[in-house]
Amino acid sequence: MRDQNRVPLLEALTDWRKNNPISYHVPGHKSGSVIPGIGHAEELFKHVMSIDATELTGLDDLHDAYGVIKEAEELASELYGTAQTRFLVGGSTAGNLAMMMAACQEGDTVLVQKNCHKSIINGLRLTKAKPVFIAPDTENKSQVATGVTIDRLREAIEMYPEAKTLVLTYPNYYGMSIDIEKLITLAHQHHITVIVDEAHGAHFGKSRFFPNSSIEYGADLVVHSAHKTLPAMTMGAYLHIVNEAYALKVNDYLQMLQSSSPSYPIMASLDLARYYLSSLEDEKLDLITSKINHFKTELGLIKGVSVICKSNKGIIDIDPLKVTIQVKGLTGFQLAEELEQEGIFPELADSLNVLLVLPLASKQKEYEKTIRVFKEIANKSYKNPVVSYNNIEIDEELTSPAYSFQELEKMNKREKDINDVVGLICAKAITPYPPGIPVVMPGERFTGQHVMFLQSVLSEGGHVQGMVGNDITTAVEEE
Repeated sequence: MRDQNRVPLLEALTDWRKNNPISYHVPGHKSGSVIPGIGHAEELFKHVMSIDATELTGLDDLHDAYGVIKEAEELASELYGTAQTRFLVGGSTAGNLAMMMAACQEGDTVLVQKNCHKSIINGLRLTKAKPVFIAPDTENKSQVATGVTIDRLREAIEMYPEAKTLVLTYPNYYGMSIDIEKLITLAHQHHITVIVDEAHGAHFGKSRFFPNSSIEYGADLVVHSAHKTLPAMTMGAYLHIVNEAYALKVNDYLQMLQSSSPSYPIMASLDLARYYLSSLEDEKLDLITSKINHFKTELGLIKGVSVICKSNKGIIDIDPLKVTIQVKGLTGFQLAEELEQEGIFPELADSLNVLLVLPLASKQKEYEKTIRVFKEIANKSYKNPVVSYNNIEIDEELTSPAYSFQELEKMNKREKDINDVVGLICAKAITPYPPGIPVVMPGERFTGQHVMFLQSVLSEGGHVQGMVGNDITTAVEEE
């Protein structure tokens, strides 16, 4: 067992900084000594820039690690129980692309959970694989898509026995978990590689307080956005190689997809995040989770406030760090606005809900203020008590785009008003953001339900990537 109390990369950067080095190398801020004197720039940037180094002697090289970066990655690998764990400085997006490119080849049939992140769609585009999208189940009260059921996966495998890869999202953005162990087992029984975008589960499996990680169930490749729930900087993530057969390919693609000048502050924060997770003993976690449970209970007792719980249909478990909340008479977008006016910023809002991502630490004062603000909001009178659903009713449980990515690239494109796109071909992913989950995939035909849903999101103040105003790019079919 390695010493999980060490932070080798952070230690090396600290030692290097102590020597007051004279910089004749990149980056141009010269260890934080060249900062424009405007606003609070020096105050905000000086400390982090002091460890924003490059591949100097003793600081290793992410793309050919042999020293402190290698040691830091090995500590993470040991903590998570993987064959290898690689540091990512381009977020889980870089990891998803590398996993897809390592496991999928042109023409392969790939089974994909439809409420996937847009980076999975981009991975399909790069690999030129043929996706079959599996519709997820839905949690009734929040109308949030959760995950694939075992029956739908079984049906997909029966209909597409040639499938080579299964791509799952676990948990969903709202922290809702499905029974992923059964899905992985079934896929492996049919010799299907399993990729899991576990971006929101970097803390999973590390104690009895959290759901298990798909790593424990033998998923072949898994990605974690460490910055989502651990104390890592934005863009810091881990790519876990569980099945060592994919190690060479994954590492090769990471050199292509990640910057040749990776951020040392981000990498050091990944080292620190791993240490923090390893240091959380049950006594401390018990305190954290008891305060979280009390916070959720107090919110749920407020008249007009609903907190989504794991006893609801379609959910096996919910990450304690995620709280999905509704207030009667308000859309999620309106509720988020009310909260922001009081200095409380939720992770996201949709037509019905706001999502809070809680810290992996005890924050009693913040919880007390939030409860007070929710009471004040819920006590107001609202003129529009009817809130629309934000979920698209599922027509087909298995779908495949009408046109492949290669075919789309050769087709002429035309901008069309959202009211005129029913029956036309989508040219690029249409994605409400957050959470960054495509509603209409490239190559799919727009349906009336798609249009109604997107109009609802826009009318309620949501943002949709892939649209410019009311215009959507469509692909023109040959007449």
